[in-house]
Amino acid sequence: MSSTRCCPSDCALREDWEEELRHESEALVHPATDTLMKICHLMSHPIRLKILLMLCLRDHCVCELIWNLEKTHSPISNHLKILRDSGIIETYYRSNHKIYRLSETMDHTVLKMMAKKWREETGYSFR
Repeated sequence: MSSTRCCPSDCALREDWEEELRHESEALVHPATDTLMKICHLMSHPIRLKILLMLCLRDHCVCELIWNLEKTHSPISNHLKILRDSGIIETYYRSNHKIYRLSETMDHTVLKMMAKKWREETGYSFR
């Protein structure tokens, strides 16, 4: 990494700018950064984002997801499998129905922040 200062008027004011940049660089290659990129990638597909927004509100069975998203069983199941394999959602059974929910072991802060913004913008407040 070059130590040439690109913007002397700003960087010259601080003695620790190289150390700070080195810490930032290390944080960018940390496994936590990969996890965030993975979550963002998962949420980048419209169907998966909508599934996750619905699951932020409450647990759902697949038939509710199909009804709300107006898709057939196959694409919904494929996206649920992707989300489940990534660990972002999990399943449990209620009677004979498989129910999907956000994983209890994963931090959903970013997703819940997005869901809050979605509810505010849409005015959705069923519960």
